[in-house]
Amino acid sequence: MKKYENPLTNNICQVLSPLIGDMMASGVIKAQATKLGITEESILPAHLPVLAEAIEKGLVIFLGSEVAQQVGEKIKAL
Repeated sequence: MKKYENPLTNNICQVLSPLIGDMMASGVIKAQATKLGITEESILPAHLPVLAEAIEKGLVIFLGSEVAQQVGEKIKAL
């Protein structure tokens, strides 16, 4: 698993990696952070609701709506 200096980003990666793999988890985090105009290393607790919602929407195709929703809730709770 990729290690980030930002502990919050590491926690998000730990939620995603078991479900979609390390490489895809890193890619999802990078893509969604970029859409918010930030980097993976600058994710703050204030970003979590929007970030979690975007990640959840993207994961529905891969994991189904129920599991994607659970992932979103876990990320929001970080």
